[in-house]
Amino acid sequence: MTKGLPNKPAERPTHDEFAEWMTDGIRKAGATADIVYDRERFCLSQGDKDGPMLFLANAYDEYCSAPEPMRPQVLQKYVRSWFVGTIKLPESFDDLHPDLLPVVRARSYFDLTQVNTGKSAVLPHQVLGEHLAVGLVYDLPQAMRSISQDDLDGWGVTFYEALEAARHNLTQLQHAFIGPKEGEGVYLSTAGDGYDSSRLTLLELIRRLRVAGDCIAMVPNPTTLIVTGSEDMDGLKGMLGLATNALQQPRPISGIAVRLDGADWVPWLPDPSHPLFSEFRGLQLQSLGRDYAKQKEMLDGTTGEETFVASFSVAHNPETGHFMTYCVWPKDVLALLPRTDTIAFVQEGRDPLIIEWYRAVEVVGDSMTPLDTYPQRFQVSDFPTEEQLAAMGAESV
Repeated sequence: MTKGLPNKPAERPTHDEFAEWMTDGIRKAGATADIVYDRERFCLSQGDKDGPMLFLANAYDEYCSAPEPMRPQVLQKYVRSWFVGTIKLPESFDDLHPDLLPVVRARSYFDLTQVNTGKSAVLPHQVLGEHLAVGLVYDLPQAMRSISQDDLDGWGVTFYEALEAARHNLTQLQHAFIGPKEGEGVYLSTAGDGYDSSRLTLLELIRRLRVAGDCIAMVPNPTTLIVTGSEDMDGLKGMLGLATNALQQPRPISGIAVRLDGADWVPWLPDPSHPLFSEFRGLQLQSLGRDYAKQKEMLDGTTGEETFVASFSVAHNPETGHFMTYCVWPKDVLALLPRTDTIAFVQEGRDPLIIEWYRAVEVVGDSMTPLDTYPQRFQVSDFPTEEQLAAMGAESV
């Protein structure tokens, strides 16, 4: 296997090869402690429990997407990120807060970090539009260092006090948008400082953009913020094109659009009769599917074989363009179900029975315990009786 940072990397290395390259790069950069590779979770961690941990999925995706001459730079960037956790923060919040900035990420990023570490509120955050969240980072020339609850406790400040300071700092940076010279249209943030998505939190800035109808926004990756109006057909088409392309880039955030409702962002989809409904719904489900898949991977590694972690599945009718989501509830198994449109009740020797979610809740809702997770899951164990299945109006596939 190739050692060190390769001069001519393979077209697409295996996970194990990539992990070895990263490990060798970290050691060459000065790390002396043991570095442990966890193949199942695809991450590196320091031998002692308080050392740094680096999940490699984003690094691997960015590496494979980069042109070959740029790949060594991608590796070096993530090698440097290993040492961010070792940087000593200022002891006083007054010394730190000028370099504090907000970061908008997928809400699942914060929830899965908690699942990985097993600690409570590892990275404090505020939910935005149900599927997004804003956290805090210490902005360094070489990298961003996330701010934990322990950091805030040590300074004696609340998350909201720190977030207010971070937002103020963001307002001091230069803002740039590409948009229509006259009238209303679609706007694309082009600040190029890595905090374009974070500007979703600057409502005064968003409200200055001229749009038709309500403000609709998307943050498909950290360097992309798109804003248009709910009544602007051309603007919404432009948003879909920009978002679809941005979601193919490394470090995707979300394909779920949000609408500005007073002082809050809320999830948004056009009306089902709208010509662009299916396109926006497709991007929404793509993001939810990715979040559920990552969550399932984590839960599969922590819940044990006795628990069935159901997949979030999507069926698409190419004739109508409609999407339907579904999950499987197997008999005689403790299961964790994602929130879907329908449930397939599965028993050995029988065809699956398909039931709409709301009907299942009406009949056996007491057996569906919501978990404190994002994306939402429900723990189920007692399989419905024949009478309950009939009451739901179950239909065979």
